[in-house]
Amino acid sequence: MNDRDERRDWDLQFKFSDVIADFAFWSDWRDKASLEVGRNVPFERVPYGDHDRQWVEIADCGGSGGQLVPVFLHGGYWRALTAEGHRCCMTGLSAFGPKCGNVEYRLMPDFRLADLVSDATAAVTALAGIFPESSKLLLVGHSAGAHLAVSAALNPGLAGRIAGVVAMSGVYDLAPVARSFLQDEIGLTEEEISTHSLIGKQPGTPLICVVGGRETDEFQSQSRKMAESVGAAHLRVRGAHHMNILSDLNSAKSPLIEALGLWLNNAGLPEEVDTIAK
Repeated sequence: MNDRDERRDWDLQFKFSDVIADFAFWSDWRDKASLEVGRNVPFERVPYGDHDRQWVEIADCGGSGGQLVPVFLHGGYWRALTAEGHRCCMTGLSAFGPKCGNVEYRLMPDFRLADLVSDATAAVTALAGIFPESSKLLLVGHSAGAHLAVSAALNPGLAGRIAGVVAMSGVYDLAPVARSFLQDEIGLTEEEISTHSLIGKQPGTPLICVVGGRETDEFQSQSRKMAESVGAAHLRVRGAHHMNILSDLNSAKSPLIEALGLWLNNAGLPEEVDTIAK
C-alpha cells in the first residue's frame, strides 16, 4: 500500500463529514439543541486562566441527584468546536446532580496538546475548588474530550475529587491520528504521541469507555483497547455513531444515562444499550 492509499484509509476512520451520511443533520441538531438549553437554563462562567477560552460554566439544570457534579468536556479533534455548542448534554447529565459543569479549553494548532491537557486539568481543579469537598466530579468527555477527561483524571492532585470518568467515543492511541488528514491541521509530534497516548494508563478513578455501535472500526477498536488495558468498564450504544451519540446525553431517561447510573452504583452494567437517536 502506498502512502496515498494509507492516508485515504485512515481518513475513512476519522473524517466524519465524509463517512457519516447524516453528519450535517446531527451537527445542526447539536447546535440547535444547545441554543435551546442556553435559552432556558442560566449559566455562570468562571475563568481558570487569562485566555478567552480558559473558562468553565456552571448550570443549575434542575437535577435531583446528590453530591455528584457532572462535568462535560467537548470534542472537536482538539482543534475545533465550543463548550457552548455542547450545552445539549447538560439535560441528560442533570440526572446525576443538580448542578453541571461545562469546560472550555484552548485549541490546536495555536496551542500544543500539553496546553490542552493542562487546561482540562486546571478546569477540573477549578470546579473542584468551587464545590465543597463532599462533592465528587463525574467527568464526561466526548471524542477529543474523552481523551482530555482521562488525561485530567491521571493528575494525582485530583485524587479523591473525581467519582469517575465517562469516556465517550474517544481517541486514546494518537499514532493513527497522525496518519490521517488531521495531521495537516494539528501537526502532532512524536513526543506528543508518546506522551499523551493513553492506552494502558490507569486513571485514579473508575472509568467506563462508551462507543457507538456505528462508529468506525478504529473508534470501536480504540474504545475496547483502552478499557481492556486498564480493566475499565465498556459499553456499546447500538445504533449510535460519533455524532448522534450526543443525543443520548440530551435526555435524563435515555438508556445510556440509565446504564451509567447502574455503573456508578455498582449495580450491574449491560454490554449494550440502544440509542434514542432517530
